[in-house]
Parts: sequence; C-alpha cells; structure tokens
Amino acid sequence: MSEFLHGSSDDVVALCDPFLIALPFTGALVSVIDGVGLRTGVAASDPVAARWDEWELELGIGPLTQASATATARFIPDLDAADARATVNPLLAEGLLALGIHAVLALPLVLGSATIGVAGLYRTTPGGLTEAQWLTALEIARAITLPTVRRAVRVADAPEEGDADARGGLRREVHQATGMLSALLDISLTDAFARLRAAAIASGRSISALAADIVERRIDGHDL
Repeated sequence: MSEFLHGSSDDVVALCDPFLIALPFTGALVSVIDGVGLRTGVAASDPVAARWDEWELELGIGPLTQASATATARFIPDLDAADARATVNPLLAEGLLALGIHAVLALPLVLGSATIGVAGLYRTTPGGLTEAQWLTALEIARAITLPTVRRAVRVADAPEEGDADARGGLRREVHQATGMLSALLDISLTDAFARLRAAAIASGRSISALAADIVERRIDGHDL
C-alpha cells in the first residue's frame, strides 16, 4: 500500500488523498478517538467533509459514530433512499443532503484490538461499490491507521501551528470545555460531553463554538 501513502505520512492531505485517488468518492475525513471515547478530527479534504464530522459529533449518532463504536464499516449508497431514511438520523440525513452528500462510507481504523479512529468518505451522487473497491477501501484504512496516530500526536504537541480548524486539527476547545464541565459539575467526562452536546443542540450553535465560549469563560458551565 505504499503507493497510496504518497508524501509525508503526517500531511493532512496524505490521509485523505489515498481514498480519493483510488475510489469513486468526492471527499474524505479522518478522526481519532481518545481515551474517553470522544472523536476528534485530524484531517478533512474539504469543508463539507469537516462539517459532516462536526454534525455527527454534535448529534452523537451517524455512520462515523456507528463505525467507531462497533469497529464495523458502515456504507449508505443513497441517503435519500427509503431504507436509509429508516436507519439514519433524520436531522443528519437532511443536513448531509443539503450539503450535496448523497452517499457515505465510514471505515473504522483498528490498531490491534482497539479502534483508534474512523475514516469517512462521501460522494455527491448515489452509488454502490464493487467488491474490488470495498477491498481497496479496507486496505487503505489499514494503511493510514499508524500515520493517523502520528498526525494526532504531532498536532496535540504543536497547538500553535496554524489554524486548527483549517488544518482539520484537534478540536482542542471541545476537550478543554469537557474537562472544565467535568470538574465544575463533579461529573464524568462522558456525562460532561453529553451535557455540552445537548446544550449545543438546544442553542442551535456548533459544539465547537459553545466549547470556545466555555473555555474563555463567556458562559458559566452551571447554566448549561
């Protein structure tokens, strides 16, 4: 698979391009999962892919979430089809369709027995995959797993390197806000994140924007 990992393995583009070069998809994203189960984006080929990742983070449900939780690939060849409507969160499905996303594939990134992340691929037209394309997708997912971990570590160790959102970097504010809420309200990190996500949905704001306000103390965590 070395032919797919062109350029630096720590390059954001190198994590997404292998899928887009070899498979009939329009965009891609790669996220990692931390010790408490929070998913954090480390690469996105375009703003549409990044927005898909963020929507799932806010809603707590969707193909990326399912793939990372079950270590099983999740493929939806037509988001507008009746069977997809029955299994995909309606808010997420409508949002993705509004972005022009009509088919998605979520692939778990597995290292040993642990799922350390997920790759998400989308296309702007409905359509299935051949068996050969499926095998290629799984092979690329295996090939980028270690580079994804290295990328996540490098970004975490260099928070001042450029704009995190533009680079598909770690959503540092979400993690910081989760920790602050956990300490302030004396609850677990999982419950703190659930509270943050619920507050973002209720207020109609992105979870990243709300988290930034908490970190900068523009919002009192007791009010959530």
